[in-house]
Amino acid sequence: MKCLDCNKDMTVSKEVYHYTESGLDNVYLENVEIYRCECGEEFASIPAIIELNSVIGLNLIKKKTYLNGSEIRFLRKNAGLTAKSFAAYIGVNKSTLSRWENNKQDIDKSNDRLVRLVYANMKGIPQEEIRNFLKEIIREIGRREQSTNINISVDSLIAKQQSECNFC
Repeated sequence: MKCLDCNKDMTVSKEVYHYTESGLDNVYLENVEIYRCECGEEFASIPAIIELNSVIGLNLIKKKTYLNGSEIRFLRKNAGLTAKSFAAYIGVNKSTLSRWENNKQDIDKSNDRLVRLVYANMKGIPQEEIRNFLKEIIREIGRREQSTNINISVDSLIAKQQSECNFC
């Protein structure tokens, strides 16, 4: 591949990539192709973004600690909802949602569960799967702690995308 800045050949290597574009500080992608040029230009080739964001969302709704502000915002945006409509779904004021998303106010246990359920419903996660993960986490949600890293291999996303492609 040629560099867009200087037109020289770029080198490529597979590496762990800190996926800050998600809006989350704790998402790392494994085996991402990183292209670099001697002029200093570099970029990551991230495949299957829609599937990737769905995997991140699933990881978030299954975590056993309270959601933090950036996680709530990620779920809302990934569900394709505005702040106003998301707040209406969960029955809170838009200003309350804003305080949660900006870490100005902690979310309570009931609303944390409701955010997860609204997201799962909006993403079409099967009811049986929702029931199963709720059974696992419902008693355990209650700790506020530093978010743990979410590590995702892009190889599995590529394989899934290729198996679902009708014209590949």
